[in-house]
Amino acid sequence: MARIRRSAVATVGAPALVAVVGGCSDIRNEIDAERRAHPGPSSPPPSFPAPSSSPAPATPSYRAPADPRPTEDLGPRPWEATGPGPCLASGVSFGHGPVDAAMGHRAVEIELMNCGKRPYRVNGYPEIGVLDEDREPLALKLTHGNAYTDASRDQGPKPLTLAPGESVRSVLHWNNRITDMAAHDSGAYVVIATAAGEERSTLPLPVDVGTSDELDVTAWATGPAPRPN
Repeated sequence: MARIRRSAVATVGAPALVAVVGGCSDIRNEIDAERRAHPGPSSPPPSFPAPSSSPAPATPSYRAPADPRPTEDLGPRPWEATGPGPCLASGVSFGHGPVDAAMGHRAVEIELMNCGKRPYRVNGYPEIGVLDEDREPLALKLTHGNAYTDASRDQGPKPLTLAPGESVRSVLHWNNRITDMAAHDSGAYVVIATAAGEERSTLPLPVDVGTSDELDVTAWATGPAPRPN
């Protein structure tokens, strides 16, 4: 009797399994048919930028101003050459060349030009004074004949006549070496006259005289001294 019950159970279960499987198939078919009857909106395929043959330029981290400020013209520096200054009432003007510095020595040419309409006569040494930044005079000892180079040796006083537009030169020398711990003032201007008592002119010129406090001045000359034989 027990065998007959197990067989009956197995026989009843088989049709039920077939019905479940068949039911799932029918539901899937209905869903597919519904999708075909009412299709939804299709999404466009994603788009990507086309590859570039060259890399994009990098953005600079600094941009110059569109309208940069113009560079201010400060004019010539005092140690550079300055052209002849204003023409004085006496008919002369003064200027100086660049400061030549080597081995602790300084040298600069002072130029005197006849800017008038008549001949101008000179003879001897210029009158030279030095002022500090506050335009206070420095106590310096003026010497003659202590040139440091042959080209700027003192040629001594001699009378010279300058036609309008012609010029003569005098050379200033000094030593800027400091050999003690004392304070030393430096000059910022030179005061020049053709000779003592003549009309003066002031030029910006750094004069860093050292411990000696000496300034050597050559006589007016039309050119450098010839080299000694």
